[in-house]
Amino acid sequence: MGTNPFQDATVASMLDAVAERFGDREALVSGDARLSFADFRDRTRRLAAGLWALGIRPGDKVAIWLPNRPAWFLAQHACATLGAPVVALNPRYRAHELGYILGQSDSVALLLTDHLGPVDYFETLHEVMPALASSTPGEVGCDRLPLLRWIICDSDDPYPGCLRLADLAELGPGKGEAGGLRASGVPSAGAPLPPPFPTPAPDDVFTLLYTSGTTSFPKGAMISHRNSVPHAWNCGEALRLTPVDRVLHALPAAGTWGGVNIPLSTWSHGACLVLMETWDPLRALSVIERERCTVWNAVDTMVKAMLEHPDLDRYDRSSLRTGGFAATGGGGHGLFEAVVNRIGVRLAYEPYGMTEVNALALLHDLDEPLELRALPGIKPAPGLEVRVVDPETGTACQPGRAGELQLRGVLVTRGYYRKPEETAAAFTDDGWFRTGDLAVQDEAGHTIFKGRLREVLRISHFMVAPGEVEAFLMSHPDVEQAFVVGVPDPRTNEAAVAYVIAREGAYLSEEAVQAFCRGRIASYKIPRAVRFVKDVPRTPGPHGDKVQRGKLREQALRELGGTTAEGREP
Repeated sequence: MGTNPFQDATVASMLDAVAERFGDREALVSGDARLSFADFRDRTRRLAAGLWALGIRPGDKVAIWLPNRPAWFLAQHACATLGAPVVALNPRYRAHELGYILGQSDSVALLLTDHLGPVDYFETLHEVMPALASSTPGEVGCDRLPLLRWIICDSDDPYPGCLRLADLAELGPGKGEAGGLRASGVPSAGAPLPPPFPTPAPDDVFTLLYTSGTTSFPKGAMISHRNSVPHAWNCGEALRLTPVDRVLHALPAAGTWGGVNIPLSTWSHGACLVLMETWDPLRALSVIERERCTVWNAVDTMVKAMLEHPDLDRYDRSSLRTGGFAATGGGGHGLFEAVVNRIGVRLAYEPYGMTEVNALALLHDLDEPLELRALPGIKPAPGLEVRVVDPETGTACQPGRAGELQLRGVLVTRGYYRKPEETAAAFTDDGWFRTGDLAVQDEAGHTIFKGRLREVLRISHFMVAPGEVEAFLMSHPDVEQAFVVGVPDPRTNEAAVAYVIAREGAYLSEEAVQAFCRGRIASYKIPRAVRFVKDVPRTPGPHGDKVQRGKLREQALRELGGTTAEGREP
């Protein structure tokens, strides 16, 4: 990698530099909308002026609750220009999650849309704020959310108590031509921001990213400009991005990958983000062909939908070159190889990341062989240290022995917003972040993610990652997906139980699955019981639904009772 030109940059200064260099090139394509880098910068400035006129100041939190659309990123960059941290909200949040995060984050403004297909955003918001319809814009605070003042809607229609996003550009200070303002108060094209706009520092908080909260209330990781911008450029270098690249983007903007890493790595290299508001495999195929997309990042549910679409081969995908693929919904046997060989993403890879340490915290070199690029993780991004330690003693694990993955460096969050106890618990005394993930390092120094530590089965004196057993079970030709949890066993401490989703039209029995395992995996890894289901409990995450293994384990305990406690061999 060369010298990082954005080592000390903020999001706003990076955008200014790129717009200066690549002003006429396309930065963002969404349907029929096409924004050059100069357009994107200027619209960001106008929106920043409008937010400033509302009273948004450095440190004020602005929540964004939108699907993937240009307004999301314009608002994000406008807030970054002002030094106002963005609170990224998952479009699939319901009232409980929405109300909690708006309050816990101290948000003063909320940007949302009215509808997305059949989803009515205001129906959910009114559960949180029943008096909104009778409120005055700017005075919508309620007892539950005393700091929330502004509701801004990205819609053509006006709504009671709300300000339209399109009207914000008309709310500038309106002081004639001084300071680059027109009479309307809107900055003229390319004009500097009018004073007294602040200049955020690299260590200021850029965004609050909330964990998915599968086992507890979500926590807002504080992500700074320094956490994000230099890393994004480094990731773009690893992906060999250039201004001619076009990145198909359908991952939700509420997450570290979809809302921070992918757009910033794309734009830091003058490349174009081709945005999809919602994921649809047929539309994605059409967009890849029409826009000649070269990069596509996706999760397993997106990949499966594309592979199963009957029109896959009707569309030209030869432009695709690289992209990251992650298994968040359970994966599938041969899925990564299908991305490379069937869809045609020749230099695909599987990275590792998490909310607190950035997407692509562990990443690949595109020159690696396919079998190495198929492993999640591998090498730490610049500015990050990695180690694997025994979770009980904290001593370093020898190569080949699994332990807790811990990370330290500039990419790591400083902590959780207004959660000092959780922040303290997340770090060791010498500053290593406890990921709570299981990993192993090989003799070559590669770090490979194995699963969540709390999900690991402790069978006799072995630590068994559920993903290892699941991957083997999914190699059975009749198994679509498999999910493994542990239940108490008096003889071996824990025993594995598998929940299997069979392929359509296939017939499987518990005995057949267990027989498939014998002689192929260690006997202690063979599921003590196998149950067949149509699906498993899941919760919405920023990059796809996550399996709720805690609920699945509770289900196993209810269904199996004392079956596994007898310690019978399969």
